[in-house]
Amino acid sequence: MKRSRAKSRDDIMALMHATYKGEDAVPLQQDTEMMSAQDIWLRKYHELWEKLEENTKSSFCTALWKWLAWCDNKAFDTVIHPIPKCVIFLEDLLQEMVDKKSKDPFGTIRVARKALSKIRELQRGVPPPYGEQFSKETLIRSASSKAFAATTEARIGPNSDPLRDGFQATSLDSDEVVRVLDACITHQDRFNGFKVAAMLLLGTSMGFRGDDLMDAKPSLLALTPVVRCVPVPMQVITCSLRTGKVNAYGWLRYSGFARHKDPQLDAAGALADLLVFSLNVTGLDILQKIENQDNSWWSYRLLFKDLWHADKKQDRNALAKPLLSILQEVEGGPIVKSKVLHLFRDSGVILLASGGAGLELLQIWGHWAKGSLGQAYIEKNPLAALQAFAIASGWEQYSFMRRHFLGRALVTVPPEWIDAIFPGVRRLLETVQARNARMQSGKGQANDLISDRAAEGFLQTVLYSGICFWQNLPFRTQRYGLAYVLHRLPAVANIIVTPEYLHFTQQVLSSHDKANRQAEMDVSPAMSDMLTEMQGCLKQLCGNSAVGKPEAVAQLIAEKMATMNIRVQDSCDDVPALPAPVQMAAADAHVGLPSEGQAFTSGLISPALYDTSGSISSIPLAWSEWSHGSTTIAERVKQIKADPTLVLGVRNSSLHKKNRHLPQLIESMIQLGATAAMAVNLLTQIAESMSLTLDQMREGARLLAGNTAKQDQDTVTAETTITLGQYRQAVHWACQQIRSTALHQAM
Repeated sequence: MKRSRAKSRDDIMALMHATYKGEDAVPLQQDTEMMSAQDIWLRKYHELWEKLEENTKSSFCTALWKWLAWCDNKAFDTVIHPIPKCVIFLEDLLQEMVDKKSKDPFGTIRVARKALSKIRELQRGVPPPYGEQFSKETLIRSASSKAFAATTEARIGPNSDPLRDGFQATSLDSDEVVRVLDACITHQDRFNGFKVAAMLLLGTSMGFRGDDLMDAKPSLLALTPVVRCVPVPMQVITCSLRTGKVNAYGWLRYSGFARHKDPQLDAAGALADLLVFSLNVTGLDILQKIENQDNSWWSYRLLFKDLWHADKKQDRNALAKPLLSILQEVEGGPIVKSKVLHLFRDSGVILLASGGAGLELLQIWGHWAKGSLGQAYIEKNPLAALQAFAIASGWEQYSFMRRHFLGRALVTVPPEWIDAIFPGVRRLLETVQARNARMQSGKGQANDLISDRAAEGFLQTVLYSGICFWQNLPFRTQRYGLAYVLHRLPAVANIIVTPEYLHFTQQVLSSHDKANRQAEMDVSPAMSDMLTEMQGCLKQLCGNSAVGKPEAVAQLIAEKMATMNIRVQDSCDDVPALPAPVQMAAADAHVGLPSEGQAFTSGLISPALYDTSGSISSIPLAWSEWSHGSTTIAERVKQIKADPTLVLGVRNSSLHKKNRHLPQLIESMIQLGATAAMAVNLLTQIAESMSLTLDQMREGARLLAGNTAKQDQDTVTAETTITLGQYRQAVHWACQQIRSTALHQAM
């Protein structure tokens, strides 16, 4: 069905205006008192064609161009009538798809049938179909049935055994992803190489369809910190989408990605490479437009063919051609898939599912969640899919919040290195933030033209990408050497020859290695021992008077857990702790950028001081929490006292004020001569005899340690009848017991 003339949307418009003049032609529409014939046609055109999504129009145009080519070759007119002519076209199109070994001939026929039906209603003089609808005509239904049978044969026939393709005909496995990335970095067309690498990692991480990739914009990038992740806070780079296949109502849809555990697979690193190349080599003038308050930069695309097309939605060939070229040049032989731009979304689903993501999480990540919950609530916040972002970045689904060991992010990147590859961005961000603040408060100046919140998000993402670039660079050098072309940028070349950069590289590689060893630490033997002991506890409880006394059960389990906590920690002593952050240069206090480097300038491994989950419920566990760990709470409290600039959240601040006094009371009892076990046991006896909870014991210790307005006749808390005087007498009794024991041992 090869056409002799080029494809054009004008051909489609001419097809709509074709007029049928056969014997069975219906009279042409005439003007009425209310509306002209032309206006009637335009209303029909709006309903049948203009309201369609752009994706649908593109698919229909492809089918209609085939119709025009077929009519040219057969010397037929282009009127979509009579029905037998349409059937012959559909059968010829079906044979063409079968000859091409298409996996879905029925899909092609279905699109063509719908396109013909739409245009047929717009053509003048064409009689209505014999039945109610064009698609339900007997001959049309017969052609559709043949196409469905062809699709079935293509999918389940003897030549379609998925084992022949290793079940990977529509997706990339992990090894193929690495091979494609290697081909991208060493590709002779450097820009297309970085572009395809970004397409691959962003597409698989965020589940982008081809249409999403063609329309992704820098103006829709932003940063979202996840500070609850420890020991290294996570940064999620988010991207909002305004258009697309399922965005019929124009809502913003969000997706995102986090830094990968493996620097080679880091989507943030791929984005950084693309931004460095686009802004420094390609000459994209986004920064100039932001500085000039020219909001035309909002239309720029992240992935573009060239500068002349950067401000337009890309066509499929602009992204598909470089991708197919690189897939042919992969080391070990070409990679052939049945999908092109949809390949990344398919790959992301498989990689997430194999990483443990459940169906509900996949629905949230892929924007398949339906109804009010999925479309009106979940879509508004990309962090609803945070677990999916973690799996896609190489972390464990359920433990990444407390085991986010991103070692290379602990090494601070000097601000001047970031400024070298992104000159002027830091100053421009400050200018934009100040202007936006003025305009938002109604105090805009004469030269304040626009409030550009999009620029804030983009510029913060650029500076964060600078951090990612330098922290990934040692691994790029290690893997690719001089084949990594960004080494040749003057700004980069002048830095990597300095002693400071050599020291930085050593610190990054060392920190990454130690973090990986920490993450891969296996404490399963200790966990096995704990389960064995817990079984023994249950047997012991079943055989004594503790049966039917939940508080006795809880106490015994708490003691065993505290003991196991100590033993598990002791079993981890051989694993090197994460290194302290390396301060390569003084941080710029004026940059409003949330970054992993700045998050560690305080020297703390974690901003959280206490377990706020409720799992600490007894005095033995409270003491274990205080005195055991890679960085004990006692040590962290000393750090806090020594750093008056540290500002904690309200929750942690209140816990710091209250929770430290009980373990400090135990320490004072140890100074009197008690062992830790004896001190804990005495306080536990007090709690049991007075029926005080852990929180009430903590509050009593706080009241004893400070100068409070409470009198001895006042209760410790509103929830108990025990007075402060009674609590003081009990503690005094415990101290007397310690002195007596110490005196007896001395004699």
